[in-house]
Amino acid sequence: MKSSFYKTLLLKILAVVLAAAAVFMLSSCEKLNELVGGWSDEFGNLIQELENEESGTSQPEGANGKYDFVSKDVDGRTVRLSDFKGASVIMINYWEPWCGPCLREMPDLARLYENYKDKGLVIVGVFSETGMDKEVRDIIADDGITYPVVRKQGVLKNFNGPYVPTTLFVDANGNPLSDSEVVGSKSYDEWESILKLYLE
Repeated sequence: MKSSFYKTLLLKILAVVLAAAAVFMLSSCEKLNELVGGWSDEFGNLIQELENEESGTSQPEGANGKYDFVSKDVDGRTVRLSDFKGASVIMINYWEPWCGPCLREMPDLARLYENYKDKGLVIVGVFSETGMDKEVRDIIADDGITYPVVRKQGVLKNFNGPYVPTTLFVDANGNPLSDSEVVGSKSYDEWESILKLYLE
């Protein structure tokens, strides 16, 4: 009887020690927090995909068009092309936080989006640089960017042009609206002229 009591007590003490160690590691190790958070996101996404399959609403990435993407923004939120079903034109703007011409055109893109979002325009900024999340957040805040800015993941890697900024125009299914992309930065007036060709 005593042997069973001591075994139970020992197991309880061991469980408390392990739990305390886990809490300490999670609270003191930022990288581990990020890793656990990433696992949590992936687990949540997997559950959502399984639920979608059960309900018959599953839609794999790239099922519609070449740029039918699923990605994450700088804060880890999932952004899908299917979020913009009502859009007439989607501008996918590839840029980087270290690129001067990219940064120069971003206030104009922000203004273009604000002026045309009610007419069917969506802009999605795409960046691949790692280790510059703070800079990306600062740029978004400083330039008043309200359109989504996501990481270059999944089918967004289908475009591998050598220059930034480069902008593609696609429809709400992710199909390219042109055989060529726009390379280089543009002024507000230049972007507006190009956009009107797609909105007509």
